[in-house]
Amino acid sequence: MKEFLKNSKLSNYEINSYITLLHSDILTAREICGKSGVPSGRIYEILEKLKEYGMIEIQESRPKMYRSKSLNLALHNIISYQNNENQRKVSFLYDQAKILESKLYDSDFLIKQDSSKIFWSTAFGVPEIFSLYINNFNDLKEELLMTGFLNENTIKVLPYAKNFYEGIINALNRDVQVKYLWSLEHDDRPLSNEQKNRNKTLYGNLIKKFKELYNISSEMDGLEMKLIHKKIPTYYDIFDKKRIMIKLQNPLNPSRIFASLNILDPNLAKELKKKFLSIWLFESIKGFPENE
Repeated sequence: MKEFLKNSKLSNYEINSYITLLHSDILTAREICGKSGVPSGRIYEILEKLKEYGMIEIQESRPKMYRSKSLNLALHNIISYQNNENQRKVSFLYDQAKILESKLYDSDFLIKQDSSKIFWSTAFGVPEIFSLYINNFNDLKEELLMTGFLNENTIKVLPYAKNFYEGIINALNRDVQVKYLWSLEHDDRPLSNEQKNRNKTLYGNLIKKFKELYNISSEMDGLEMKLIHKKIPTYYDIFDKKRIMIKLQNPLNPSRIFASLNILDPNLAKELKKKFLSIWLFESIKGFPENE
């Protein structure tokens, strides 16, 4: 027990206080001091920390009374606490790394600079954006979640995106799992059946064009595509649960991307993945039209 709690980053005073309570029913702070050997000047600080970990309960009486939570619940809570704490620390380090990287590139500091930024960068124009995507496709090892905007122009520009989609195909050949969610723009009013059927027809034409141009179809292992009838507020792609590409549409041509923000941030990726999967599971049309 003590070894586990040490590995959970508890101090000796925290460990002794918790084990004392675990062997008792309910105790005052003074009683805990007498049984655990924790100095009276530290005991209230220690007990508040154990409460923060989710390992004990405090009864707001006079004097306050303290009780340990059940062993299995306490162990679960301390693991959850440390996991959340680690995520906060990692998020802080990523934020600091982005700032340092930005300052390095804006200064004359004599440190060798990589050819491209790792933590935060912006790409403008189709060639630069495609280059950034292809580099990220090449680094993929596990999972790619993508969002795309569908209209008549989308199908027209597909032939000019060969390098882009070949990057996805190469990732699939490395057993990367790809989910591609396409959306259509409309207002908040309910769609008529006629509008929904037009959307499905457009989606079907997109799938046929993928098959014709790049041999991308439902037969490819690891690839799923779905359609949502509404517009996604912000288009983004998630690479291996840690890197996000936020896409800004061209206001003059919504089927094209004007700029892209490349962000390395696992915590942001985690939250955006939840949003993506919620739409994917509960709001989208399943499967490829060719198989419906």
